[in-house]
Amino acid sequence: MELFEKHPISFEGENYEIRVLDDDQSVNVVFFRNNHLANCLKHQLKIPKDFDVKRSLKIDAVNELVKISKNEIT
Repeated sequence: MELFEKHPISFEGENYEIRVLDDDQSVNVVFFRNNHLANCLKHQLKIPKDFDVKRSLKIDAVNELVKISKNEIT
């Protein structure tokens, strides 16, 4: 998987990082604490073959998945 974006967030003295990853078939949004998965949840957006993944990072669906992940932390 290729890392596209990182979104750091702090909550109750803990530092987390929401990562947006690509595996050529989907965009995955997961969050980490101390470089380890913080939980077993993964938000995923399936993408069509030959779709420009970098362009997909600009769409509202990916931004909404990042927002959902932030809400799960807090």
